[in-house]
Amino acid sequence: MKIECGRSDYDHNISLLISFSGWLVLLGYLFYLYLESSGDLVSLILASGESTRAQYTLLILFAPLISSVLGYVVNRRILQYQEKYLKANQFKDMAEGELVEIINSLIVGFVNALDAKSHWTKGHSLRVKHYCLMMAEELGLDEESRESLEIAALLHDIGKIGTYDDILNKTEELTAEEFAQIKKHPGHAVEILMPIKKFHPLLNVIKYHHERMDGCGYPDGLTGRYIPFLAKILCVADAYDAITSRRPYKTHMSKEEAIHEIQKKVGNQFDPAVVAALVKVHQKPAFDVVINDYPDESETRNTAERLERPSVGEEMGIRPYPRAVVSTVGGVGFEG
Repeated sequence: MKIECGRSDYDHNISLLISFSGWLVLLGYLFYLYLESSGDLVSLILASGESTRAQYTLLILFAPLISSVLGYVVNRRILQYQEKYLKANQFKDMAEGELVEIINSLIVGFVNALDAKSHWTKGHSLRVKHYCLMMAEELGLDEESRESLEIAALLHDIGKIGTYDDILNKTEELTAEEFAQIKKHPGHAVEILMPIKKFHPLLNVIKYHHERMDGCGYPDGLTGRYIPFLAKILCVADAYDAITSRRPYKTHMSKEEAIHEIQKKVGNQFDPAVVAALVKVHQKPAFDVVINDYPDESETRNTAERLERPSVGEEMGIRPYPRAVVSTVGGVGFEG
């Protein structure tokens, strides 16, 4: 409800003041007559009836009635205005609530669509979201920034909906052409989310979450100070989950191995302050709760048949692009 009690009381006092103003005028006039008559107020009033002041005296005697009517009219107008204002705000609140519900449903729908795209990354966005929020709290980010980071983390890989399934689920090494397709997913995410105005503040966070401090990332090769800070947080969280989760092309690392691997790339790939926050939060009990709530479902899947298949690149005679470069080393960084 947008109308506050203080505002309503203030408006009510205005109408009361108008209503009592007539009495104040009458009392003031009577006091003036009393002083002028030296105490003989009745004689002065009777005498004034025979003079030109009679019309003014009569008008003043009716001042309380006139002011009461004016006060009533003003009070009714104020009540009508408040009622209209309240209804307008109720409709606005309902519309905003419905809009938030629709947007939340869109986010859930996007995440579910991405999870259905590749079972290897199911739960990845939810885990990244929680890592981001833990680091954001450690870094002292305000509520608005944390909310933006939360949504960006959930939607950061939505552009992979536009990537072929056989590339996402491929167990062999990626060719250069295939990895070029993977690198387009931040741009695809921006294209998907651009029509939704609510997501506009998040677009650069999602677009640049694969940039590196040394400028060797993608899509635009930004260097440290040009990368949005929220994108730096998302980058670290995304990388941590990627290297601690099983993928069709690699095994996973333990928590401590992952932290050590990320620390080795501080300054080159990752922001030092963000990595320091990750090191602190990964020691908290809540960090393991996140892992238990959103487990890496790919751990339960048997990849033996996939690993035995011949390389698609070898079959087509295309020089393969090392998948290890995508996941651990080199100029492109970790791929979530």
